[in-house]
Amino acid sequence: MLFPVSALAVEFDIEKTDIHAYLQMDGNVQVEEIHTYAFDGEFNGLTRTLIAKKGTQIQDVKASENGTALDVEQEDNLYKIYRGGADETVTIHLTYTIKDGVEVYSDMGQFYWPFFDQNNESAYHNLDIYIHPPKPTGDVEFIGYDSAWDTGKADKDGVVHFAMGHVSSGQKGDVRVAYDASLFSAAPSAGDTSIRDDIVRDKEKKEAEIAAFKKDQDMFNRIAPYIVFGFALYLLFLVMSRIQYKRKIKAEIERRFVDAFFVPKTGLSMPATIHYMNNGVLDTHALTAALLDLVRKDYVMKKEDETFVVVNRQTDHMHEQMLIAWLFDMVGKNGTFRLSDLATYTKNKNNHESYWNNFMQWQQSVKQEVDAKELYEKRNNKRMAIGLSSLIILPFTILFGVYELYGWMIAAIVLVFCVIVLAIGGKRRTAEGAYIKEQWDRFEIKFADLTPTEWNEWLDDDQKHAFIYGLGRNNQAIQKKNKILLEHAPQYDQLNHDSGMNMFLFLVIASSAHTYFGQAEASAAPNISTGSGGTPGVGGGIGGGGGGSGAF
Repeated sequence: MLFPVSALAVEFDIEKTDIHAYLQMDGNVQVEEIHTYAFDGEFNGLTRTLIAKKGTQIQDVKASENGTALDVEQEDNLYKIYRGGADETVTIHLTYTIKDGVEVYSDMGQFYWPFFDQNNESAYHNLDIYIHPPKPTGDVEFIGYDSAWDTGKADKDGVVHFAMGHVSSGQKGDVRVAYDASLFSAAPSAGDTSIRDDIVRDKEKKEAEIAAFKKDQDMFNRIAPYIVFGFALYLLFLVMSRIQYKRKIKAEIERRFVDAFFVPKTGLSMPATIHYMNNGVLDTHALTAALLDLVRKDYVMKKEDETFVVVNRQTDHMHEQMLIAWLFDMVGKNGTFRLSDLATYTKNKNNHESYWNNFMQWQQSVKQEVDAKELYEKRNNKRMAIGLSSLIILPFTILFGVYELYGWMIAAIVLVFCVIVLAIGGKRRTAEGAYIKEQWDRFEIKFADLTPTEWNEWLDDDQKHAFIYGLGRNNQAIQKKNKILLEHAPQYDQLNHDSGMNMFLFLVIASSAHTYFGQAEASAAPNISTGSGGTPGVGGGIGGGGGGSGAF
């Protein structure tokens, strides 16, 4: 049920295929095909696709095994040969007639035929094609195309054997054999023209193309090491430059760092810190953290029944003003925001676009704060130049593939990929950006070992900073540690430990707010649909002929 295509597929190998084409004096061709299949698992039979060329017909298709006739069912150009079984090797004889398969010209009669084409989905492990003249003769011209090139050989009686060996699926290999026209005295004429010279020219043209191909192949094989190793040195230079820069930044961080444990004070707001440490991601966890940060900074006051009220709109950052205007004036009313307002607001589909627009505008405003701190090098032009430099080797990569220098082609592809990755990942932190990241990275490591006694000695604001940071990044380790610390905090002694109660209240608010924000996001999520299409396959071959083999 999960994998229907794999479950229903028939596993088999076509171990050997012999095709004998017997040309007749009347221009028809009697064909005998002998296919040996090795099946793995159950099967119902074999298939053979036979597509006639223009002006010809496929007739009288029959199949047998060891002299016993088998049922053959035709579906357009597909012939199903019924012979069921399981886990066995089967040899089937297939016979048919190609009516008017020989084209007779003034000097020669030719059999020009594609027994398979590029739409064949099965590989032939050992394929041999034999073309037999009506009578023994020494006057024969022949050529094989594509997979059949340079595989043909004629014996003393004029029988041409194309020993093609392994032929992969998706390949084609037309065969063309011509004998003296007098051998086809009963066949209709295809025209008062000569074709011998045409076949000879075809062979000479193909030989010239191969000679030119070999010459160019040798040339590219000689220059490939210089190109690949030269580009590899360029890549090494880029990597070493990057390593050197990182060492420089690391040395600067170590010079500035004080190895005492503290909650970092970086000059960034908590939403901006979360954005920076979370690789630019601001989700509903970050939105919940931003609301709590408004409470921490006394811009917003928490009241009963999950209700928040604005007490100060003179915030430090634009994104804080935007968040207040969004939640307390649009979702809520007149500076009052209840978490349940999110459900009411997003229940109306007309508000969905507004909800997402405000969410994205808030995210963009937080990003602007991060960008203003210049925590990354401004080197977009340099990164683009590095990425575009991969185009230098790209033409050679294509040419290596064209000239079948696959080892050099793979090496070039790897180099191009590495340079592109280096360019994309080449966003480098400034000394200030690296210093901020190092502070929070060390904070995360040391916070895990913090004892309740040490935590109780922290200022209330530091405790809230740590809580908001872990919540906004959805850092499970920090959130779990915060819960453990709260459990050991003297929070139940409300008269003497107000900060403990405040932190406990933070935990309750965080859990409830994140649930509401998550539900609002799910309700307002835009409907995105994707479509898919396909292009049907088309037949190929000389004059519309072709075919292939398979099983069912």
